[in-house]
Amino acid sequence: MTQQFIIIILLIALGYTLKRINYFKANDSQVFSTLVLNVTLPSLVIVNLNGANLDLSLSVLPILMILYGVIAKIIVIWFFLKYDNHIRGTVGMMTASLNIGLFAYPLVEAIWPKTGMIYFGMADIGGAVIMFGVTYFVGSYFSSAGDNFDFKYLGKNLLKSVPLMTYIIMFILNMLNIHFPEPVIKFFSVLSGANMPLSMILLGLMLNFSIDKRFLPIALKYLGLHYGLGVIAGLLVYFFLPVDNDMIKTTLQVAWLLPVGVAIIPYSIQFKYKTLPLVGMVSNLTILISIIILYIYQALFV
Repeated sequence: MTQQFIIIILLIALGYTLKRINYFKANDSQVFSTLVLNVTLPSLVIVNLNGANLDLSLSVLPILMILYGVIAKIIVIWFFLKYDNHIRGTVGMMTASLNIGLFAYPLVEAIWPKTGMIYFGMADIGGAVIMFGVTYFVGSYFSSAGDNFDFKYLGKNLLKSVPLMTYIIMFILNMLNIHFPEPVIKFFSVLSGANMPLSMILLGLMLNFSIDKRFLPIALKYLGLHYGLGVIAGLLVYFFLPVDNDMIKTTLQVAWLLPVGVAIIPYSIQFKYKTLPLVGMVSNLTILISIIILYIYQALFV
């Protein structure tokens, strides 16, 4: 597994290097993102769920993801009450808005190749509700330029999420015992094979190590809460969640330590927040920190 993580780090470094030497521009990440989110990642979901043995008990994953998201946002916003609305709105949006699609799936596929996608896919359903629902509401609420909460916008974004809709459709087909034939799965297997390298190169293109000293104290405080709450919630799940399936606990423990999702950047732009440097800085730092955490986690417990 150490060798697999080295490959992942090298792919991220490749993406970052290609951007630094101007072979790719930062804007080119949109092309990679479109390919990953709409082609290779859905293909990976189809391949993994086509013959998987799913259990309705896995529904605890999206439920707890939503519950954690709401509680964590309230706690973090409370810790930033002395700051202005833009800071509170920013940390509120970032909290529990986790990068499962681009960041987690490739690593999960490497660490838990047989079952990981099933469990993290279920968790991603709850994560999508937080990202496109609760997070959007928080951003709108604290923004002086924001409109009222738009349920149509929420519904449209959920429907536009190709990985999420693919997962839901495959889950339904699996429950109905409907499976794709082998030639179809072979086709999607070829596409899914590109998911990990493209995702990691994309993360490298998105990396930016610039530090804005104005927001550094706020960023450090947020990072402490981001990972501190994740660790506390993970320990509570480990000791008190009444389930026999250890992979459910593992999924939640890992998911709550993932980086901040990239959707926070367009939200910040839409609601005219003045904290884009803070969002970019925290997003990049959480990518690096979460990679280290996942490496240590798999080395100790997998």
